Amino acid sequence: MVCGPHRSDRGILRDRVPMTSRLPKDWAPPAARGQSGVFTAAQARAGGATPAQVRRRRQTGQWRPVVGDALALPGVAIDAWTKAQAAAITWPDAVVGLTSAAALHGLPVPESRSVHVIVPNRRPSRGGLVTHELDLDPGDVTTFGLARVTTLPRTLFDCIGRLPRDDSESLVAWAVTRERLDRSELERAVRARPKSWGNAQRRQALGDSASGAFNAAERRLHAILRRAQITGWAGDQRVYQGSKIIARVDVLFRDERLVLEVDGFAYHGRAVFQADRTRQNRIVAAGYCVLRFTWADLTSRPREVAEEVRATLARLRRTESTFRSHLRV
Repeated sequence: MVCGPHRSDRGILRDRVPMTSRLPKDWAPPAARGQSGVFTAAQARAGGATPAQVRRRRQTGQWRPVVGDALALPGVAIDAWTKAQAAAITWPDAVVGLTSAAALHGLPVPESRSVHVIVPNRRPSRGGLVTHELDLDPGDVTTFGLARVTTLPRTLFDCIGRLPRDDSESLVAWAVTRERLDRSELERAVRARPKSWGNAQRRQALGDSASGAFNAAERRLHAILRRAQITGWAGDQRVYQGSKIIARVDVLFRDERLVLEVDGFAYHGRAVFQADRTRQNRIVAAGYCVLRFTWADLTSRPREVAEEVRATLARLRRTESTFRSHLRV
């Protein structure tokens, strides 16, 4: 199975030239055509370049390194796809995995200049290829162009267990809210590999996806509500306007149309701040009341958080009761 969009070859490629000919400035071997513009020095020599020409073009930057043995013309865009093809022509038996596979699947993971590959036998990392020895089943592997890549379920399994905790929690929240994480698949994978490194984080992810609390701040909010014996709420809920889903919220009191949101303690930049406010406006415009709490609220003022939620619920219930009384009149 071939996944991902078709990628046309980039850069100007020339056919094989006689060994004594002067190479055009934008020449690359014919093999590069089917490899998203990347090629090896051996392929260049097989295509007609002399060892001296290969050496000179590498030294002067006419051919720039990608990862592993792969080279490319300066006009070739070096992205996750290109680097995966470069890994494939360097080590055809390797499987692109971990965050490198995550980037190909469109998952929000920290960027890396290196390409993580899973190899069937021990070999040193080199040229930007970082090797890992992990057990893979045949069903754990798909293809993106020439590259063998771990499937989305296997990539999520690896990243959830091996990323730093904050990045892992962010990935779980993103994948669950976009319905890209199949909880039953993750459960089966953990049971099948009971001693796999990172299972503690994976079990935490399973618990979080069941409770709807995907990070420390959300878990604290849930704990505050439970300790205060405030009921009628659920975590990680869809909010609708008519039949359309307009948001997934941290906590929802559906009957009272009250939404609780947690800002956490990390700064995520202007774009995320703007997206959060735009999303909140949609929720309010759909007729919901929104309370936002910070990490400081949850850690330093938990009693005040509970009191504010309780008071807001009481006010919303009174308003609803008054509205219904007017309807009966």
